[in-house]
Amino acid sequence: MAEARTKGFFKRLGQIFMPLLPGFIVAGLSAGFASLLAQAIPGYRDNAIWFSVHTLLTMINTAFTAYLSAWAGYSAALNFGATPILGGMLGMITGLDEINLLSKAVGLFSMASPAESILRAGSGGVMAIIFGAWLLSVIEKALSSRMPKTIGSIVTPMIAFCTCLIPYVLVLMPLFGIISKYLCLGIEFVYSNDSLAVSLIAGYAFSALFLPSSLFGLQYAFIALYAMQLETTGSISLYPVLAMAGASQVGAAISVYLKARRAGMADLAATAAAGIFPGMLGIGQALLYGVSVPHPKAFVTTCIGAGFGGAFIVAAKVSSTGWGTSGLLALPLMTAGSHSPLVNMLNYAFGLAIACFCGFLLTSLIVKPKDLES
Repeated sequence: MAEARTKGFFKRLGQIFMPLLPGFIVAGLSAGFASLLAQAIPGYRDNAIWFSVHTLLTMINTAFTAYLSAWAGYSAALNFGATPILGGMLGMITGLDEINLLSKAVGLFSMASPAESILRAGSGGVMAIIFGAWLLSVIEKALSSRMPKTIGSIVTPMIAFCTCLIPYVLVLMPLFGIISKYLCLGIEFVYSNDSLAVSLIAGYAFSALFLPSSLFGLQYAFIALYAMQLETTGSISLYPVLAMAGASQVGAAISVYLKARRAGMADLAATAAAGIFPGMLGIGQALLYGVSVPHPKAFVTTCIGAGFGGAFIVAAKVSSTGWGTSGLLALPLMTAGSHSPLVNMLNYAFGLAIACFCGFLLTSLIVKPKDLES
């Protein structure tokens, strides 16, 4: 029973994000190519053509990512049976500056360090939005069954939205904000430990747990750590470690593709195949929500495989000079660390290969065709 509920939860997440996959792919590819252009042509701003290309690519990425909370809220509400536009509005409210004003009013906003506030604009991530859409659906359905039809279409949405908004802002967002904050603090404490054994274990654990944290929208919490490391040491050691999760996902997707094709699961095979190349470039959302999330065993093997790549990256002491899209597109960033820039880049590429191979091998050995059935 518990396994069925777990599988149902992951499947529901997959259903929520599946309609967003084209946006993830287009926005991710645009961001990746914009980053690559900026790295390959440092003076692109001085050239009208290259500057225009970079600007257009950035605009495409921003058009999706800036309003991701609204897209996620709309899709989640639609999936849970609530009014979709209300879900989109709920997600949009998450990122408004007025959230900071409310946080200050209730004493949850840190003036000294706004980014670490329990409640702030964007706090809670996508998972807060999904649970908020679920709560909205519960309230809306309860009201609809009791409200006269003559006024239901007008009164029900207003009452349901306002009733949901209070616990959403004051409970769900702070709850997931706390998860984000302490996850960030724990990673900082463990990863900066002087013991090699602890660092290796931490490298494995961080890589293995990165995809689960992404489901909670907590991947953005790592940006604060990136900035802190870059400012303090001039390089980032955590970013290349976490990038191994995407490489393992590519290996797992290759295995899933082969299994699905042999089992006659054309839709799953097509989804996996479409996400492999973007995944190699570091754009893994299509694989995460189209392949890994709906199939718990494949998700677990992906996480386990990622850990081996992360442990190697820590042992090789690979660091980056910045952050952005992971995968192969991040190679030009992996020039910091204990070795020469070329050696560091090669070590990063080898770490990607290890994670990819382990993800493929574990998925091939553990995941059966019946585990991939819808």
